Amino acid sequence: MKIKTLINGKSRLSEIIRFGIVGGFATILQYGIYVIFVNAVHVKAVPSTLISYAISFLFNFFLSNYFTFHTSPNAKKGLGFTLSHLINMGMQVGLVAIFKGIVGNTLALIPAMAICIPCNYLLVRFALTSRYFERNRNQAKCRVSQPSDVE
Repeated sequence: MKIKTLINGKSRLSEIIRFGIVGGFATILQYGIYVIFVNAVHVKAVPSTLISYAISFLFNFFLSNYFTFHTSPNAKKGLGFTLSHLINMGMQVGLVAIFKGIVGNTLALIPAMAICIPCNYLLVRFALTSRYFERNRNQAKCRVSQPSDVE
C-alpha cells in the first residue's frame, strides 16, 4: 500500500496515522515557538510555554478538523476539543503520579502517554465527529421563523 493512499484513505488506520501526524506537527510547532520566545524574544519559560501551547492548540484544532477527521470546525467542536484535552492533561498528571512510584520520575511519562494518547484520540474523535457537537442549523432556522418569536 502506498504511503499517500494510506494517509489519505478513509479507513480508521488512515485516520489514526493522520492523528499522529497532526500531533507530531503540533508538538514540533509548540517546541519551536517555545524556543523562539525563550531565546530570541527573551520571554520567561512559563509564559513562553503558555504562548506556545496556545498557538499549537489552535493549529491542532484546525488541522484535526480539516486533515485528520475531515470535519468543519465550529464553537461546539472547539469546546469538545478543549474538554478532551483537559481530560487528557488530567489523566497524564494522575498517571505520572502513579507511575513515578513504579518506574521512577524519568520514565513515568512514557507509560502515562501510552495510555493517554489512545484515550485522547478517542476523546478528540468523539468531539470532532459526534453529532452532539454539530451546530444545529435546523433548530436555528425554526427558531427564527417561529411566529411566536415576533411580537
